[in-house]
Amino acid sequence: MIKRLCALVVLLSVLGCSTSRPEITETSLTDDTPVTGQRVYMEVNSITDNPPMTYSWTASGGTFEQLQDYPQAVYWKAPDSAGRYEIRVVVTDSDGNSTTHAFTLEVEERSLKSDLLPEGASALCLAKQSDSYVGGVWVSVGGAKIRYLNSQTSRESIWEKDFSVMVARQSEATGYYTIWGASAGSRSITMLTSEAASTLSCNTCGAFDVIRALAVDVLNPSVLWVGSDSYLSYFNLESGHWTAYIPVKVYGLSEGPDYVYAATENGIYRLDGGTVPITTQKATAVLAAGGAEGTVVWSVSGGKVFRNAVALSSQPGVVVDSLDEDISGGVWCGKYRWDGSNWTAVEGLESVRIVKSVASTEGLIYLLSDSGVLYRW
Repeated sequence: MIKRLCALVVLLSVLGCSTSRPEITETSLTDDTPVTGQRVYMEVNSITDNPPMTYSWTASGGTFEQLQDYPQAVYWKAPDSAGRYEIRVVVTDSDGNSTTHAFTLEVEERSLKSDLLPEGASALCLAKQSDSYVGGVWVSVGGAKIRYLNSQTSRESIWEKDFSVMVARQSEATGYYTIWGASAGSRSITMLTSEAASTLSCNTCGAFDVIRALAVDVLNPSVLWVGSDSYLSYFNLESGHWTAYIPVKVYGLSEGPDYVYAATENGIYRLDGGTVPITTQKATAVLAAGGAEGTVVWSVSGGKVFRNAVALSSQPGVVVDSLDEDISGGVWCGKYRWDGSNWTAVEGLESVRIVKSVASTEGLIYLLSDSGVLYRW
């Protein structure tokens, strides 16, 4: 059971009382051997007789993402070159006394890994841990327990369920996760919590519908969007009420920076209360991503990748119904990454058909093959 957003590796713990300088009592980070371009969380805890304290962070490479109102911790994104990097923090009290701590990290080149699951296990679907800034992925494993993977772990959950689509969220009140998922060929949703498993029968789905996509509403997390063969619907988790939103076949849903977006047979819908599609060409995958000009809507239509309804001049070698954005702004379609001008494929997958790619918020890429092999890059 994953209770916390990420497991911190405690490197130092010293108990004592502050004297003339601030004393660092504990340090932690999520990964001391990250790969290039990976995001790492690091934190120092300190005490002093002369509060308040200030924290100044510097690094020999990479970039910082500061946490608002929590200066004793930062997110550090590793540079694109492998090597040894030092991240230093200077803690200064109100009298000007200071203490320094240095994190030394060995950044490795990215490489393709395929031993993420137990021998013989087959992955069925993936769900991004999108509510953590250094999150991993949830993996439904055929005939076995759902697993949670990040750079440091591949851990079984308490749930055993074969899902073809699923989504997960953490409770702010309890810290525990809930997973909603649908099995292949099913029109019902299973809700998994730390206490029980329950079934949500889709009252708005057609009698022979299959649930193909799930998403949690961006503005109201008590709303679960459900896409099936004949309806786009939503379920209010608080009231227990189903609402049929649009009668349309749904192929995919994307939790964008502003709203959820739906890829359907009638085009792409922005789920903001309106019922008119923002594009009218059949879309079999959608990705809504933040951009300098606002929300950018990527889609797959007719075997091509589109950006804001315009087909890219260059296309991946193989187009699949899967789109995601990594933490560097690259867009993934299967095993191909778009850097803004060109598509490049992950080396080592030349003869492998990748049907799903998920870019974790930690910065690692998980790639699911049509045979159920799960890779990480």
